[in-house]
Amino acid sequence: MQSLIKAAQEHDVEFIFAISAGQDIVFSSAGDRLLLQQKLRQVAALGCSAFALLFDDIDPCMCRADRDVFPSLAQAQASVANEAYRELGLPPTFLFCPTEYCSSLCSPSPAKSRYLQTLGQELLPEIGVIWTGPKVVSQELSVALVEEVEHVLQRRLLIWDNLFANDYDCRRVFLGPYTGRAPGLVPRLCGLLLNPNCELQANFIPIHTLGSWFRSELWGCTHTNSTGTEASAELGDSQGLQEGYSPQKALELALLDWVAEIKQQVLEAGWTPLHPSTGCKEEAGLHPGTAEGQEALLDPQPCGTAPSEADQREPEPCAVTTGNRKRKAISVPEEGNGSRASAGGPQSPAGDGDQLASGSRESCEPSSAMPSTAGSDRSSGAPAADETVHSLGTPTCCSSGASTCQSTPLDSSDGRERGSSPPGSPQPGASTADVLQIPSGCKADPRPGPISQLVDGATTSPVPTALLTNGTAVSPIPTVPLISEEGRSDSSAPLTMEEARMLVELFYLPYHHGPQAQHLLEDLQWLRANSPNMGVPTRSPNSCVVAQWRSRARSFQQLCAQTCCLHSRFVHSAGQALLYDLHPYLWDIRNLLLAASAFVLWLDGRLLCDPDHKGTWGSCFGWCQSITAPLFPGEDAEPWVRRGGLFGELQALLPVGNSCDLFCHPPPLFPSRQLYLLHPLLPQDKGKLYQMCREGLDGDPSTAEVLAAHPNLLGDRVLGSFLSLSPEYTFVLEDAGGPCGYAAGALCAERFLQERDSSWLPAMQRRYPRELGVLGQGVLEEALLFFHTKPLPVPLPVLRRFPSLVQLDMAPRVQDMGAGCSLAVSLLSALRTNGSRGVFCQVSAADHQQLSFYSKLGFIALPLPWPSSPGTQLLGRLL
Repeated sequence: MQSLIKAAQEHDVEFIFAISAGQDIVFSSAGDRLLLQQKLRQVAALGCSAFALLFDDIDPCMCRADRDVFPSLAQAQASVANEAYRELGLPPTFLFCPTEYCSSLCSPSPAKSRYLQTLGQELLPEIGVIWTGPKVVSQELSVALVEEVEHVLQRRLLIWDNLFANDYDCRRVFLGPYTGRAPGLVPRLCGLLLNPNCELQANFIPIHTLGSWFRSELWGCTHTNSTGTEASAELGDSQGLQEGYSPQKALELALLDWVAEIKQQVLEAGWTPLHPSTGCKEEAGLHPGTAEGQEALLDPQPCGTAPSEADQREPEPCAVTTGNRKRKAISVPEEGNGSRASAGGPQSPAGDGDQLASGSRESCEPSSAMPSTAGSDRSSGAPAADETVHSLGTPTCCSSGASTCQSTPLDSSDGRERGSSPPGSPQPGASTADVLQIPSGCKADPRPGPISQLVDGATTSPVPTALLTNGTAVSPIPTVPLISEEGRSDSSAPLTMEEARMLVELFYLPYHHGPQAQHLLEDLQWLRANSPNMGVPTRSPNSCVVAQWRSRARSFQQLCAQTCCLHSRFVHSAGQALLYDLHPYLWDIRNLLLAASAFVLWLDGRLLCDPDHKGTWGSCFGWCQSITAPLFPGEDAEPWVRRGGLFGELQALLPVGNSCDLFCHPPPLFPSRQLYLLHPLLPQDKGKLYQMCREGLDGDPSTAEVLAAHPNLLGDRVLGSFLSLSPEYTFVLEDAGGPCGYAAGALCAERFLQERDSSWLPAMQRRYPRELGVLGQGVLEEALLFFHTKPLPVPLPVLRRFPSLVQLDMAPRVQDMGAGCSLAVSLLSALRTNGSRGVFCQVSAADHQQLSFYSKLGFIALPLPWPSSPGTQLLGRLL
């Protein structure tokens, strides 16, 4: 500690030693007082001259011995503090944190609190009092409130600002600018302590913008004449200080310096950025929606009248709430006449609380490298602080008299072996124009509108089509490349300004989401609330309504792709210290968006897949209708009420969002920049998945002859029944090397197993006769025996309690547990959407790797006996 105190003095930093004695001290005990004083004198002997005595977050009830001596808790605490202050020789800095340290903890209010009134009278006037504002984590600090508390305590306050504190939630970090502090606070304060993020590298922008705010406050205090006109300032007119503090301008300045700092850290440390796992190809060729030369095209088609022009909008505040305040003893150097930095700034931009902004999106690469997206991109310059918020117009779509909108079902499977394609499916060889017809009279808003229920075909979004170039319809996948042209040409390039801004916007402030995070939440919430066919299913939903929904889905896909790209770029380009501080948060968001993106694609593929209202998908959107809880908590709540921040709010929007064990996994010890794409099954995926099943066997001479004659043997054994009987519940995970994992399921396992045994297995027996000649060839022999052995029945109690069957697997090259969890979440969300309350799987008792994987997803061994198959274990979990 002595060396730390000395180092602080050498750098002009005031080191403050703080001690929390309130939990176990007996205020009336002379022995306890002496121990406290001895501890403080011991630290003073090491060179410390600044102290703090903290009585926050303790039981306000005194023991019997104290109640016999002191009439109130405030008098007891003041007595101990005054005595310690005198014993230390009246040090220049001695701080006191009261038990009622914010307005929300005062009873009934700061002005009428007997506790604060007693402290103001009993505490020595040289002792400073700590205050956090209206709440533990205060969204705003006003001069009026400070003056009110100052009057009660009879001294100027020292603000302990918890705006960036994240020790109450392990899934949140705050990278946004210092904001919400009213101008003119500095003259009313004796100092300000900023409680930062736990992660050192996360505090560059918070501290940088705090410095900008403080310099603006000092300039305002010293350069305002009697008429209120500000004179020229030596503190830097070029920084715009004479215009007052602007959080957005301060953020732009901080971003410039942060990007330069990140580059400098990489150079100084000689840090070699992490590379993909061995055996993975460079992800330059990984594009969402591209497979074997076939690209999923999303061409916006006009639908509806032209909308009114809408300017970009500032993000609306997201009311969230906190728990018990945790503290870090940090210090702020003396400045000028001795007053420490204090907070002030413009209030949060006002806006309609009932409308959620849907302003411009920003990519993680320069816009020149990205295809055009819904919504205009924000200019690269610093945004104006006083931007006007305009409401988005909602034009009508397909009004009376317009030609009828028609749409063709989208098929995301590779075709069932036992039946033909559903009615209306495009036939092979059909032209692009034949697949999706949009009336020429319909036009579209070039960007999605605010969250609202669809009413009579009203639309604010364009109509994308989802077509393969050969005319085969599939679920739409965004054409946004997961890595830009610039990134492919120089993947080792340092983080750009836009990438740093996107990172900040994902992890903004306790009560505010940045634009990127806000758009993600808005889009997913809107897609959930406005799903066509929601409620009473129809035979042919209004295709213009469907088109609007799909346009918003496309926008969401693009945002997800950008965030996945950002994760990969961050792992590759950030320095080691920054990487290990922030990667766990970005990794969490990446995994959740992989699953959410795939789930939205699955919903889109189901919109028109089953025109029969009595079919499997008749009640597909019942889950959406059953979610009635508000997305955001009340404004009076502390930030810890909404656990997880952006991650938690996105999780809550998924059908399995209440299954926390699916989302709580530690990040990898060695981060990987591998890009992944997760999507429902596409027609071209079957061959690649079968190839994945053969990995490791193609080069084996003992099996080469059989596999050459029957290349689908292993694929049919592992996946054939799911792809033939239940392709709509199959999801595929891809990396740069192609498919590297799958999740397959059957909604009604009992019916699925009956169809497998009655129709599919006999077909496989004819395809692979017993005389195939694979005896003694391990896995090939096991596959053949599977086709020719009567399956054992699954116990009826299992089918009743866990009605759905699942099967998940990943290639050995996938080392990222997060990707596997995303795969599982997407499948389980689809099953839960259609009413499943539980799933089970069959795993070989000798496959310890699979058993471990399922256990991490919350599966447990079912205690039901299955004596006929001792080598197989049943695992299950509830949804």
